[in-house]
Formats: sequence, C-alpha cells, structure tokens
Amino acid sequence: MAERRLFDDVLHCFRCGEIDESEAGARILEMFYKGQEHFLLDLEREKRLGFPEVVYAEGKTMADLLDIVARLLEAKGKVFIASLGPEPEAKLQETFHTHGIRIGGRVMVIGSSERPSEELGVAGVVTAGTSDVPFAQECVLLLEELGVRVVTSFDAGVAGIHRPVMSMQKMRDVNVLIIFAGMEGALPTVLASLTDLPVVAVPTPIGYGFGGQGEAALKTMLQSCSPGITVVNIGNSVGAAAAAIRILRAIRKGRG
Repeated sequence: MAERRLFDDVLHCFRCGEIDESEAGARILEMFYKGQEHFLLDLEREKRLGFPEVVYAEGKTMADLLDIVARLLEAKGKVFIASLGPEPEAKLQETFHTHGIRIGGRVMVIGSSERPSEELGVAGVVTAGTSDVPFAQECVLLLEELGVRVVTSFDAGVAGIHRPVMSMQKMRDVNVLIIFAGMEGALPTVLASLTDLPVVAVPTPIGYGFGGQGEAALKTMLQSCSPGITVVNIGNSVGAAAAAIRILRAIRKGRG
C-alpha cells in the first residue's frame, strides 16, 4: 500500500507540472531499485517473478556483502544468500545473529521465518547419491521459505535400479520433480520415463576424474532420451528452485 501511495504521489506531481517526465521516471525507478556504487538491489523481483532476488555471495567483498544483506533485510525483512563460503557464512552469522538464520548447503536465509499462508504446491526433491544431498538441501530451503511443501527421497540412484522406482512411491502427491545427480547423471532420464510430472534436472559436481565435476552429468541430461526435461547448470540449486516455482505458479493459475 505504501508503494501504491508513492506511485500515486509521483503521478500527481507529474500531472500538476511539478516534475517533468524524466524526473517522474527517475522517481518511479527509485521505488523498485536501491543501490550504491557497486550494486543495485531489485526490491520488487518477487512481485514480478514469484521468486526473490538471491544474493550471490561468491566473489563479493565482505563489505559489499554485509551492506547488501543489511539493506535487503531492512527493506524486505528476509534475505536469501547463495554460494556462501565458510568465512562469509561465519561473518554473516556473527553480524546478524539477532535475526532468524536458516542454512541449507551453501544457501542461507536471514530474517523473518514467516512463510506464505497458502501452500503454493508440492515439490519432490530426489538425489541420486548422498553426496548430492547438500545441493538438494539448498533447493529444499528455498522452496520451503517460499511456501512450497517438499517431499524428499535421497540416495535413489540407478546403481540399484530398484531405488528410482522406490523413490517414486513417495512422489504420488507432488506437482513437480527436482532431481539432483552427479556421476553419469542418468537418474532424471529414468524418473522422467516413469511419470508425466514436470522434471527439473540438476547436474552436480560429483564424480571421478574426467567429467567428474558435473560435465558428464550435464551432457547426459541435455542428451536425455526422455523428452521434456528441464536442465539447469551444474550445481544450480537456485535455478532449479526458481524453475519449480514458475511451474507451480502456472499450475495454480490453471486451477484458478
């Protein structure tokens, strides 16, 4: 409501001739973006896309990271941070310890623990191996914070061909599947051949030697003979969560 009043105030000033078109445009942009010399915060991204701005921590100076988190926390009450290393994670814990902090893998959420009152949908999160679980936990944290109920099945890889079938027994009520796999990355193809659910495949940097940093898994997923799989980049749990949110929002609109 406050943003609507600010928008109306700008339009009123423009109609009355107090500001010109250029100034009106600048003021409107200021409502949506806040920043400093090194960054520009997209405060309304969640309203546009259904998925919030996620701060990418890797490569940022500690000063910029702390400044960005503080400003987002003040503006939005909750901050999502990804690709955290041990040092920035410890510094954020120390600096914002009075706020609620939740961690999954290298993803951290700081601020309000309040979640949407209405469930957006149900996502199934499956991993091929235990080594893939930290990446899956990042995705689970993001989804749950955004109002998605998550059903998990870990260590369901094709090394024991009965395991993928067993994992699908838990997925009867889900609306979308997110599947994490390293090594040769075969699990999304197998599961996509057993269901008509939307499948988001995430290659993980888990494996041996040549291609073992996720390249082999990524190529397998891109060359899947089960058509219609959505593939994100290596280890991109944030992109997988965002894709699932888009799918779930589209399903909700269709039902509405």
